[in-house]
Parts: sequence; structure tokens; C-alpha cells
Amino acid sequence: MTKVNDDVKVILERISSMCSNAESVLNLCMLSFLKHNIELLNDAQRISKSVHDEENESLGILGSIKKDNDSDKNLLKKLAVVIGHIEMATDDMDSMIRNIRVKLSEKILFGDKAVNEVTQLFKETLDVLKTARDAIVTKNEVLRKHVIDKYENLSKLVNDYSEEHEERLVMGICQPRSASLYLNIVDSQSKVVMHMKQAIERYFA
Repeated sequence: MTKVNDDVKVILERISSMCSNAESVLNLCMLSFLKHNIELLNDAQRISKSVHDEENESLGILGSIKKDNDSDKNLLKKLAVVIGHIEMATDDMDSMIRNIRVKLSEKILFGDKAVNEVTQLFKETLDVLKTARDAIVTKNEVLRKHVIDKYENLSKLVNDYSEEHEERLVMGICQPRSASLYLNIVDSQSKVVMHMKQAIERYFA
């Protein structure tokens, strides 16, 4: 096994760790949202920081690897893009944390329909994170397709939810403050899935 392959194995292990920690952040966001527990958000924030730290360390390792040929360079570029998208997905989870924190600290309530929609999107987004991690580590084509298909389905679902929520706002069923938080949280979930889809597309290209 060449030195580059040894280094790539280390990077893939770090990517797997980043994805697992991102899953933990998202799961803690969901639990905090459902249980109205702000301490869980603090745990999510701490783990999110570790993902950002891993990103910096991993890119540092990538930069130090000797590139002997164009094939090595191309592979390392792909890995750098994957790492970048995982961090951007984590940035969107940081935004999610901020919005849920406002919701909890200001005791802003969502209606049952909104809670069910956000919870459904949390579960679907968690599935994408887990599948994307497995797809990258195994380079499994079936898992790649699952992530891409899931992105298409979730994009439509988010659009439908957002339009319905805006209608409820116009009709006076939903208050402006809760509507803003709802749309921000849903938008963050959508962006997490988008970044994982883009990571998968670049890695398998």
C-alpha cells in the first residue's frame, strides 16, 4: 500500500468521524426541540465545534500529503471538497441551534402541525447524514443513489411545508415570530441535506 493510500485511509476515518459528530449535533437539536431542553443545545454546540476543529485538522493533513501524480491530486481534491461540505452542513446546524435556542429561551410555541413537520424533517435529514457517511466510506453506488433521491424528495417536501406555513401565516393561524423561526429551522435542515448531496456527487464524480 502506498503512502498516499495510507493518508487517504486516515482522511476517510476523519470524514467518518465528522459525519458521526454531525449526526450527533442534529440529533441533539431534534431532542432539544422536542423536549424544550436548552442544555441539549449546549451539548450540540460543543460537538459542532469539534466538527469544525476536525475540518481544520483534516485539511491540514491533506495539504501536507505528497502528490505524486494527477490521480492522487484529483482524489485529494475530492476529499477536500467533501470535508468542506460537511463543515458547511455543520454551519447550517449552528444556525439551527441559534434558532432553536431563541424558540426555547423566548418560550415561542409551534402548532402541532409545525412540530410534526420539523420532526419529520429532522428524521429524514438524520437518515441522509448517516447514509452519506456510509456511502463515502464504502463508495457504495446504492447508498449514493439513496442520498441523491432523498435530496430530491426532501427538497419538494420542504417547499410544500414552507408554502403551507406561509399560508397559515397569511390567514393569521400562525404568529410572525414563530413563522420566522419555523422557516429558518426548515431552511437549515434543507441546506444540510443539500451539502451532503453535493459532497456525495463530488466524491463519486
